[in-house]
Amino acid sequence: MSRGAKLALAALVGLAALAGGVVWYLGPIAPIATGYAAKTVCSGHLVAERGVEDVLGDLPDNPLVPFLRVDADDPTAVTATLLGAWGSTAYRTEGLGCTLADERPAFTALEPLPSPESGQPWPQGSGPAQATSGISAAEMDAAINLAFVEGDPSGRARNTRAVVVIKDGRLVAERYAPGFGPDTPLTGWSMAKSVANAMVGRLVADGTMSTEADDLLPLWADDDRRSITVEQLLTMTDGLAFEEVYDPDTDATRMLYRPGDAGGYAAQQPLEADPGTRWAYSSGTTNILCDVAQEAADAGPELARSLIFEPLGMSTAVMEPDASGGLVCSSYLYATARDWARFGQWFLQDGVWEGERLLPEGWVERSTTPVDLPTENPYGWQWWLNTGSDGERRMPSVPSDAYWASGNEGQQVVIVPSEDLVVVRLGFSGGFSGIAWGLEPMLRDIIAAAR
Repeated sequence: MSRGAKLALAALVGLAALAGGVVWYLGPIAPIATGYAAKTVCSGHLVAERGVEDVLGDLPDNPLVPFLRVDADDPTAVTATLLGAWGSTAYRTEGLGCTLADERPAFTALEPLPSPESGQPWPQGSGPAQATSGISAAEMDAAINLAFVEGDPSGRARNTRAVVVIKDGRLVAERYAPGFGPDTPLTGWSMAKSVANAMVGRLVADGTMSTEADDLLPLWADDDRRSITVEQLLTMTDGLAFEEVYDPDTDATRMLYRPGDAGGYAAQQPLEADPGTRWAYSSGTTNILCDVAQEAADAGPELARSLIFEPLGMSTAVMEPDASGGLVCSSYLYATARDWARFGQWFLQDGVWEGERLLPEGWVERSTTPVDLPTENPYGWQWWLNTGSDGERRMPSVPSDAYWASGNEGQQVVIVPSEDLVVVRLGFSGGFSGIAWGLEPMLRDIIAAAR
């Protein structure tokens, strides 16, 4: 073999090794990257009706993002590819949003829910915020402005997209970022967990479920997981292993961004602790809870709509299913800020809506009682609480009875019963997590302005 041929052969071997290394490295994470891109663009563009380029701007600052290609020409699907070797597709179904799947799911489309009456006041109608005696518009505007300022001294942007304030059952103030408005559905991320609580509550009310029930899944029938109860799923004290980390190729990202069965993935995890002895925040646990609820109700992905959205008039709300038809109750719920406020007002009213009790008496009180175990922060039944069992407040300048649904990037529906107040904040706050974007000062000043 000539020297030139040997060099050519060595180059080919080197390229093959490099290609093999790329495949080895990207193999586990490329499907998650393309799945995230396809799902994010599908929901943001085809559910929230935002421009493709605007939604692409929400993709994370990741080295793989420049190599992603997104095809959104199909009005019912979005495909994302990486280097031409990996691809994922999310399919839209009317009324059910977008689903990552290997082929188009055979879901039944849902008819649009009736829109609120034009010109009538919230919550029955779509009328504007109402001036209210005793509330200073200037003070309220200044309080809400705290959510829209650029950020903190570290330079992190708040990127608030919507704030809605409900006082004494009336829409008294709202503000939106440019490009967003009262009709823009926005993701709540983990705020969907609090909706999962409500779904279970409705099924408990009609006798379909019991919080004391165990032996919940056939998969668990022959091991210690059969002792896990519905209440332990609600409190996240089930003891199951689950990696609530949003890095490539972790439990959370594999569950959410690969086509399949989200609840089934989480249910396969082994026990790390005896049920009822350890608290650990887990999106997988919430998806198991919703699988159990759907099985108990003998219902498909329409369950959230029939139990929650339709009776409350949340006409824009969409909870999205996985490819198996299981609702992804941990993460995938889109609704306008006004519809998120309807959900919060319902809990403020102790589960009563338009004079009808929809949640069991005492359900809200029990849901907002802190778990009697060490927790990251005070936690109830899929709700975060301002005050733990030790009496310490997470937000000292906010009333002790405040509680909230919370989602990634600073999504919150905050309920303050002592002030007859509901505050919704939706945004895209990057490096901020939880309430760190500035929830407490905004709430403090809104409460002062509304008194």
